[in-house]
Amino acid sequence: MISLKEKKLYRVLRNVGIKRTFIKKARSIEDLYLDDFDFRLLVFYFENEFNVRLKKNDIKILTTLPAFYQYVGR
Repeated sequence: MISLKEKKLYRVLRNVGIKRTFIKKARSIEDLYLDDFDFRLLVFYFENEFNVRLKKNDIKILTTLPAFYQYVGR
């Protein structure tokens, strides 16, 4: 069963235009094939959806999907 936070993260990733199959297979952000614009858009949606403000240092550590999940779990 998918948690509410996971659903929100999937929604954010889908808003950026990432296909569901890529999301399920991805082990890192690089596996999502995001360019700089898409990554900035991902950060924007992430901040809005989870009501957080990411610092530059935070963005650097969010390189995998589990890292995103862990960050949201704080």
